Amino acid sequence: MENFLLDITGAEHEFYGEYLILLEGAIEEFLSCVHMIRRYQISRGQRDPIASFQARIKSAASMKAKLERQKLPVTADSALRDVQDAAGVRLICPFVQNIDQTVALIRKIPGIEILKEKDYIRRPKPNGYRSYHMILSMPLRFLEREPEHPLPAGGQLRTIAMDCWASIEHQLKYKRDIAHQALIVQELKHCADGIASTDLSLQTIRELMEGPMEIT
Repeated sequence: MENFLLDITGAEHEFYGEYLILLEGAIEEFLSCVHMIRRYQISRGQRDPIASFQARIKSAASMKAKLERQKLPVTADSALRDVQDAAGVRLICPFVQNIDQTVALIRKIPGIEILKEKDYIRRPKPNGYRSYHMILSMPLRFLEREPEHPLPAGGQLRTIAMDCWASIEHQLKYKRDIAHQALIVQELKHCADGIASTDLSLQTIRELMEGPMEIT
């Protein structure tokens, strides 16, 4: 599968322990569902709603830092129970309506429960960040966790343009002691708003060419 490369080191094996194979299983389960969504849409004569995807297991260092910030126990149990995004998949869609399509189809997948949702597309973060976030309860059809103990996994859905902005913003925010910080934040917000406008324009062009997109 494209971009299904998990960067697993000894640190992840040590921190997650026996949960690591379960996290990998949750990702594989979700990507299998995504594959069926893509095939289903194409079989109905529609375009593939997903341009690409990425999958990851949050690094041990990143997860420990997140648990510490939230003043939670720095354990694998807490990572899965309280943070819930140790396993994550990001879906990159051509158009905003593809995101609505895909979310609607995810809701219909038997066995998958949506635990949390945050729509940062219609309600962007103050810095301009846009994305659709979900925490999913994934059934694992092996070992002793099914069906009483499904595993949580994080899902993000963005357009290609949103992902471009988020990738650049992610790189810049880790630079320390840079001048004109306030101006940079302002310009990034301006770029995010411009990208959102471009997304809407591209969607309008697509609708003029192909008609309204069906949201199932």
